[in-house]
Amino acid sequence: MAHDVAELLHLLWRLNDKDDVRQSLEEPSAPCADIATLAPETTMPLSPMLRARFAYAGAWDRAAFGQTWPGLAQIAAITALVRDRPWHVGHVAKMSGAFPLPVGPSRIALYGLDAARGDATYLVWCTDTVEPAVCAFYGGGCDRFLDLSRYLAFLVGERSHDDSAEMMPGTSAPLGTRAVV
Repeated sequence: MAHDVAELLHLLWRLNDKDDVRQSLEEPSAPCADIATLAPETTMPLSPMLRARFAYAGAWDRAAFGQTWPGLAQIAAITALVRDRPWHVGHVAKMSGAFPLPVGPSRIALYGLDAARGDATYLVWCTDTVEPAVCAFYGGGCDRFLDLSRYLAFLVGERSHDDSAEMMPGTSAPLGTRAVV
């Protein structure tokens, strides 16, 4: 089982390649300390896992679920382009109540996007932990993960479920079910 973010990213690349996914990577951009959030005036510091992800590659076309993972320098501009799209507004509204504590745009960053299908993945700083949670909307549902490494482990098949049940104490959702938020 892989535990390192860079190792999981490399494994995801190899698995996508094996499945004939027409993916492409951009070279990593210059190191940066922050990531743009959905609130234009706010950034969040890059966590260790996010630093590893953006050190691996800049933009990654068709990384997962047909979504492109933009490079750090592209996130603010792409966020501005989708800000008023109904599916994006719906995602933000659903995320605001889908975590143990309410979250708003200043604590959410766009991580992946397939604008044609209205699917997106977001980073959510829902607690005071260093690593953000990951919230992936695709195929009409939503999966939530405690951090990027758990999301990547799910993508490469090392996990069979998301962390929805673990993230919402007192819920009756059994492990292995896909949360529709």
